[in-house]
Amino acid sequence: MREKLRNLLLYAGADHSSIARIMPSVQQANVTMALTLSGFGTLLIAAMLVFSLRLDGLRQNSWVYVGGLCFSVLIFLLSFVAKKHPKLIIPLIYLAYSVYYLYGILIGVVTDANGKTVTYIAMLILVPSLFVQRPLRTIVLTCLFDAIFIVGCVFVKSGSVMSVDIVNGVLFGLLGLASGLVNNQVRVRHYIDVQKLQEISRIDKLTGVNNRNAYEVDLFSIAEKCKHNLACVYVDVNGLHELNNNKGHEHGDLMLKFVAKQIKMTFPDGKIYRTGGDEFVVFVPDTSKADVGYELINLIKKVEAKDYHIAVGYDVAGSKNLLMDNLVKSAEMNMFMNKNEYYKNLARTARKENY
Repeated sequence: MREKLRNLLLYAGADHSSIARIMPSVQQANVTMALTLSGFGTLLIAAMLVFSLRLDGLRQNSWVYVGGLCFSVLIFLLSFVAKKHPKLIIPLIYLAYSVYYLYGILIGVVTDANGKTVTYIAMLILVPSLFVQRPLRTIVLTCLFDAIFIVGCVFVKSGSVMSVDIVNGVLFGLLGLASGLVNNQVRVRHYIDVQKLQEISRIDKLTGVNNRNAYEVDLFSIAEKCKHNLACVYVDVNGLHELNNNKGHEHGDLMLKFVAKQIKMTFPDGKIYRTGGDEFVVFVPDTSKADVGYELINLIKKVEAKDYHIAVGYDVAGSKNLLMDNLVKSAEMNMFMNKNEYYKNLARTARKENY
């Protein structure tokens, strides 16, 4: 029960590992939400400011509109910065919550002490559903500003107006939190489901690396992520067919998983794809040809220590005017040359043993 409550408050009913996997999508959604709301909010508040300068009924609110406009523009600008600096997203959400709640409090309590609050009540329903984040943060922030609103009502308002606003603040605060928490859970579950579908469509189930589908989707966008050059490594596992026939497919699977693991350890910064039954392609950005060759020597040694064998080929091309098809084809041709040499040596060894 305690674990379920903890996951509900911290991870919207999911778990830490699931949240970690969907975090990039959540961050992008939150930045987009902040950008969209602040953009529309800036236009809306600017319009209200213009009206307040011309209409007597709104003139007392003009200073609130000026403040709201400044902070709305600030949130809009910070949203652009947060796209490249994700650490700013949480402070951005805190700022957005604070601005929206304070705006509602100032309009409903300070500038109109005799009227019933409408703007803040609307914020109580709207704000908890805006961003995907830890529910506990939403609860704490909403309760904090609801307490500020209630204190403000006690000191500024009186009579039935004060009573109605306090009751509405509590009731609609609870309603907003309830709807916000449910909405948050639904969105988190949606992101998790989408992430699982993406993993199924992109990840090779046996080896855990990217599959052929991911390779074809990513092929011509990989070059955009390198600054200087891009290395392509082509790996073919020798003897898979024979091992499957002689010892069974489970032994072949073990060999493929071992080779994939060694490739991941050898090129931790590379994008690794299983493009065929016994073939792997690795793209390594911004590394020298000598370094790639050195790492492949170590990879071959690790694989052969397990009494497995691989054929490798590689090539490196500059990022400027890079032709991916040519790079992959060159690496593949080098791999075939290495593979032919392997089988020639195998044939020579067999002939010597026969003599």
